[in-house]
Amino acid sequence: MNFFKEFKPWFMKAGDSNRYYMEKGRCNGQYKYEGEDCKVSLKYRTATENGLHAVWVDSKISGANFSGTFAVGLETLPVREIEGYMSDYRNCAFWCMAQFDTDFTKLHERTQGLLWKYKDGGWGFILPTVDDTYKTNLVGTDGGFSAGLTTYCTNINTCKDQLAFVCGECDDPYKLMRDCAAYAMKLLNNGATVREERRYPETFEYLGWCSWDAMEIRVSEAGLIEKCEEFKEKGIPVRWAIIDDMWAECDKLRDIPDELNRNTGMFNVMHSSKLRTFDGDPKRFPDGLGHAIGRMKDEYGLKVGMWHPYNGYWAGLDPDGELAKKYKNDFMAVTVTKDNLTKTDGIPEMRLYPKPEADSFYHFYYDWHHFLKQCGADFVKIDNQSNVTIYAQNNLAPIGKVARELHKAIESSVGAHFDSTLINCMGMANENMFNRSTGAISRCSGDFKPENREWFRRHLKMCAYNSAIQGLFYWSDWDMWWTDDAQAGKNSVLRAISGGPIYVSDKIGRSRPEHLAPLCYSDGRILRCENPALPTIDCLIANPDISGKPMKVFNTYKQGGVVAAYNLNSEEKPVKGTVSAADIGAKYDEYVIYEHFTGEVALLHGDEVLEITLKDHDDFRLYTIVPVVDGIAMIGLADKFNSPLAVNYEFDGVWSLHEGGRIAFVCADGRKRTVTAESGSYEPTVNGMLSVVDLPLSDRHIKLS
Repeated sequence: MNFFKEFKPWFMKAGDSNRYYMEKGRCNGQYKYEGEDCKVSLKYRTATENGLHAVWVDSKISGANFSGTFAVGLETLPVREIEGYMSDYRNCAFWCMAQFDTDFTKLHERTQGLLWKYKDGGWGFILPTVDDTYKTNLVGTDGGFSAGLTTYCTNINTCKDQLAFVCGECDDPYKLMRDCAAYAMKLLNNGATVREERRYPETFEYLGWCSWDAMEIRVSEAGLIEKCEEFKEKGIPVRWAIIDDMWAECDKLRDIPDELNRNTGMFNVMHSSKLRTFDGDPKRFPDGLGHAIGRMKDEYGLKVGMWHPYNGYWAGLDPDGELAKKYKNDFMAVTVTKDNLTKTDGIPEMRLYPKPEADSFYHFYYDWHHFLKQCGADFVKIDNQSNVTIYAQNNLAPIGKVARELHKAIESSVGAHFDSTLINCMGMANENMFNRSTGAISRCSGDFKPENREWFRRHLKMCAYNSAIQGLFYWSDWDMWWTDDAQAGKNSVLRAISGGPIYVSDKIGRSRPEHLAPLCYSDGRILRCENPALPTIDCLIANPDISGKPMKVFNTYKQGGVVAAYNLNSEEKPVKGTVSAADIGAKYDEYVIYEHFTGEVALLHGDEVLEITLKDHDDFRLYTIVPVVDGIAMIGLADKFNSPLAVNYEFDGVWSLHEGGRIAFVCADGRKRTVTAESGSYEPTVNGMLSVVDLPLSDRHIKLS
């Protein structure tokens, strides 16, 4: 591991915020500290495979316990000078965001991935891991940055051979990050895996809807049915729906005052709610949850998912409810003074949470999921997952252990009842990311904020850069959105290329079909890219707030790819940049760039680029990039954002289609083509370089000749 300077180990002890550096021992890789009140020994070992490196740490303290902030750490710096770095760090308990800098000492203390570019070329990457007891975060320290190991507990005095991180160097940053993730999962061997080895659920290949922003705490059977009827009347092909937060029978939700809303304490009521039964609130679901789900499925053909937090409800179980009595052996009283979301007043409160053991979690989830399945539910969305730190902070179990126990139970129950069809939410902490065995989808940003132009800037950055790390393990869920919001156009493009599920949360009566039509076919199936969307290589370490360049997010197709370009400049000044095949990681002798909204076409060769300028935050573009093959660049179904996904080349000029529509292509060789389909032969309309033909939806094949 010659690209890092020599490690400088340190430790922290409970009740003391200082870091204490250790001295070298007699043997290589061994260090010690001997003070008046404690003694510490530490050794680390390394392994190398295919140019990647892994580091394990083993340490023990006597006379004290390790700190819950960090127990031990290894401080270092890259040997070579860097151009800059992008770190992905937790900005709160549940979500992450990117940090851009050149000074490693400024690295945020909850960094979960660190990518840097060397001035003389090439990239470096370090991925902190989570083992069976400890987790590792990166943190800036006086001499550079450190890999700091923690359990969040203050009653532990050993660290037994814990994998701390994997790292490497490569000319291809995307491959480097993927390889490090795969190496880490191989070494951990805990049942979890990388995204490529997971199965994307078929349910989420279709357009969806979520009740949250539409109804918030007043979700009801009547409202759900009214929304379903709207979709039917407007011909919007939604195929699944989530009954989100506040559907359940909770102590605080029996009588909701009319004046209660986001500005008058709604979230305080929500986050202090405790679950009484598995069924829906009796006033808002008077015939039971099963009746509402049954109507949504039978009358409107939807698959239905149910939202719930990992711990029962936001504040656990109602001690006076029937569930508290039934699961008294699986739940325990936890003293909560302050947690990550649901309690901030600092006044101690006893709450009933599941015991931090797989069996207790599983007993509860199994029965709840069985009930939901009997009601007709097809999948679940499990929220509040990174709040699992509450156990470690109360010295009930180290974070590595409790996270493994939690996810073992979640994955087992969801697998048994819902074929592993699951959306993970509020779970971006690396203890969650490293411990899910089968769940394939996880939210990658904070909540959608309607009618908020500034929110969109933050949202785009969070989703794109977070997917660089989370996307190694999961498909990213870029969250719900509104089709009648002023940001609807920008949001729809992002969801189209995200590679994850697409679902809206429009209020009743406000869904706009025109913003959904470019995302899916007439049967509701979305045109989905196979991988998570990521920042282009020239944006990876460039802060789009100040770089003066467009923020570009890309994804790829079987042939070609797509780039969405936005102006995120913090002062809303014009930004200038380029678009080319290099943005999708391709190199073509001849290729076409097609801009969806203007219809502009550029025919480029080799390393040629298209120069672009985006004047303000509302100026955005969607570029389709496809190679020229046998004289033709196939754009595909031009009224869809992911137009090339709508066509598949078969043989001898024949393409298969999911359905007909407006087919567009470029004849780069100057020869005119006739289009033959099941419905007949057509002479395309030619506008500049672009040839277009409108086909009936029933057509399934075309031949260009």
